[in-house]
Amino acid sequence: MTTATFGGIGLRALQAIGNNAAICVDGRGRQLIALGAGVGFGSMPRDVPLVSIKRTFYGIDDKYLDLIELLPPEELEFAAQFSDIVRSQVSHELSPNLPITLADHISFAVRRAREHMYVQMPLAYDVQQNYPVEYGLGEIAVRGISKTFGVRLPKGEAVGIALSIVNSTVSSSDKSTINRRRKDRLLNSATAIVEHDMGVTVNRDSFDYARFATHVCYLIERVAAGSLLDTKSSDLYPMLSRQHPHETTCAAKIGAILEQTYGNTLTEEELVYLILHVTRVVARAKDG
Repeated sequence: MTTATFGGIGLRALQAIGNNAAICVDGRGRQLIALGAGVGFGSMPRDVPLVSIKRTFYGIDDKYLDLIELLPPEELEFAAQFSDIVRSQVSHELSPNLPITLADHISFAVRRAREHMYVQMPLAYDVQQNYPVEYGLGEIAVRGISKTFGVRLPKGEAVGIALSIVNSTVSSSDKSTINRRRKDRLLNSATAIVEHDMGVTVNRDSFDYARFATHVCYLIERVAAGSLLDTKSSDLYPMLSRQHPHETTCAAKIGAILEQTYGNTLTEEELVYLILHVTRVVARAKDG
């Protein structure tokens, strides 16, 4: 549960995460993230009245703390409410980080929609067939996002949200058939290319790098399996290559390493997603 219900036991705020969030401990000594107007304002540590708390999260990984501060509160609240719905509809255990990762996905989708930048979501048929519950939840989310934030999201966004839910499933073992050491080596090579070519130092403990690393690892799996995304509708590639030529070069170099390793060439659609992730991690690194 993410709603604050402590039966009168107060919270102790230890560290602010912006003005409206804080790391707290409850009356049982458990650490949590509390959201609410002004919760993070003022000197720390201090007691926080329960009436000030709108939402709490237990078990959040520390690498997501910076992201919580960056996310618009209304999008984080929407994601938290939707996560409660998801947990009530699926039978398997989900990561406590789900509200944060969903909020990040939703925030990115809303921003793209407001900029009229639409990305073709692949694997729609496969996701519908293999994860019908998660896909149905994704459709519900798309309708809710469109209504709540006044944007027009394509129906295909349900695929991305469904995959976010699927990827948050807690597993006791790594089901990947790809050699872990090889994957780590390729990820390190991709990161080194970005840092060298773009003149940045990437914080490997940051959420932004975790997101980049996750994308690259899934890309490695698709390249190794020869199941590359290719809907023949990557209209964004020419535009992105003009707007972000250096990031495009980085993506091409990463693709060349993967091709050399597995013998499969990245499609333009795969390059589009890789360019977007390179652009994002570089922008965060430059911002410090």
